[in-house]
Amino acid sequence: MKNTSIRLKRVRITLLSAPFLMTAACTVYTPVRGVEPVTGSDVRLRLTDKGAVDLAPRIGPRARTLEGTLRQVSDSSMVVSVRRVSRENQGQDTYDSLEITIPSQDIETAETSKTSVPRSFLTAGAIIASALLVAKGAGDLSGGGGNKPPPGGK
Repeated sequence: MKNTSIRLKRVRITLLSAPFLMTAACTVYTPVRGVEPVTGSDVRLRLTDKGAVDLAPRIGPRARTLEGTLRQVSDSSMVVSVRRVSRENQGQDTYDSLEITIPSQDIETAETSKTSVPRSFLTAGAIIASALLVAKGAGDLSGGGGNKPPPGGK
């Protein structure tokens, strides 16, 4: 009975974590080339060394990439509502939509996010296969083994 309870908890955890996995696995960032990004789109900006130093008073030292929502864009700067900052050799920090103006000369690369259809299908298939395997294991433990003969051979 205890093993069945553990299996059922695993099934619940797998099914509850599926939407989060799909969101993370289905997004891909593509470089912005020649076309200005659209305001309201999700962006990832890689800072120059000078940009990391210039923005340190606002977002802390050693920032390498910023992820957030583009609020405004001009030929001289971008205004981004920052959600995540990746730091050089120090992991990541999250912010609650910290709005920052970033001069163009402080941006090394700019990328926009979009949904990757192939990744979405692969992730969905992996989640479904995992759920089926966990459910099959839970069924085997609860006595739903199928057409096995009863003990004693009859």
